Parts: sequence; C-alpha cells; structure tokens
Amino acid sequence: MGDKVPRREYFDVVEAERMTDGSSYGSHPDYLPDFMNDPCDDDGRHVMKLDLTENRALAAATLSRFPAAAGDVIDFESAPFEDRLWWDDEEHWTRMAADLLSSYAQRSERVAVIWGNYLMPTVTMPVHVAVRHARDILDAGQHFWIHPLGGSVLIECLMDGQVTVVTIPSRA
Repeated sequence: MGDKVPRREYFDVVEAERMTDGSSYGSHPDYLPDFMNDPCDDDGRHVMKLDLTENRALAAATLSRFPAAAGDVIDFESAPFEDRLWWDDEEHWTRMAADLLSSYAQRSERVAVIWGNYLMPTVTMPVHVAVRHARDILDAGQHFWIHPLGGSVLIECLMDGQVTVVTIPSRA
C-alpha cells in the first residue's frame, strides 16, 4: 500500500516538465519509429515534430482536460468514454487503427500522436500516414494517444491491448 503512486487530479504538462527537468521533452527523437526520422521516406517527410511550446498547447486542449490515473493514463473511472476496444496482436491493432481513424478523422486531416514517454516529441502526420504506419506507432512501445486535429476525440492506446475513445471535455 505504501508503494502506491499518488493520483494526480489532471494531466499537468508543466509538472511533467518539472519532473523531467523541462529540457527532456523530445530529447530522444531516435525512440520514434524509424520512418518519422527519415526525411527521404515518402511518409517521413509528412511527419512534423512538435516543439515544447506546441506540445504544451496541444496538451492543454486535450490531455490536460482529463483526470489522470497512476501511470499517466486517463482515469476512466472519473471520465466517461465513448467506446472501449481490445486488440489481440499487431495485425488486429492495424485493422482497428484504420477503422477508428476512418470513423473519427477525415482522410485529408492530420492526427497528433502524443506519447506516454515525455522524451519522445509529439508528432503530427496525415491520417493516411498514421493508418499505413499503425504497427510502427504501436511498436514504439509506449502507451500513446491519437488526436485527430480539429476533432473532439482522443484515442488512448495502452500496451495491454486496451483502446479507449473519449470525447474531449470543454474547457471548464
């Protein structure tokens, strides 16, 4: 019981910066899937890495509006969700990602991938690139969130296979 991680009320990007010295955000882009760091790759050229200021703005509009559970995931006991799915393997995840993105994003839109690891920069890319590289995104080995830019949903993907779709609450 003494080892329990304290629950934070809401996701706090500034607190994460303080805990990681602030200079750690995006310090390891090499942890990203290879295509995201390859300017010669047709899909890699469409990936944009967000700087710290851009990441803060995106977090304020998305993650920071949700209660946080231990382990920096959304506390769905306190936040209602739209849908919860489970993937069994990488192939299943690839199909699920394509279905989810086609349901919640227009093909011409961009999506943001926000990593559970503060060392990896948040990235944006066209929907079709995210669908084509869904397996690579999963293989980065971190829980992550996908947010169709301009949309009102956030998709949380955990490494245990749980995928939860939630509507982003309005600013309180």
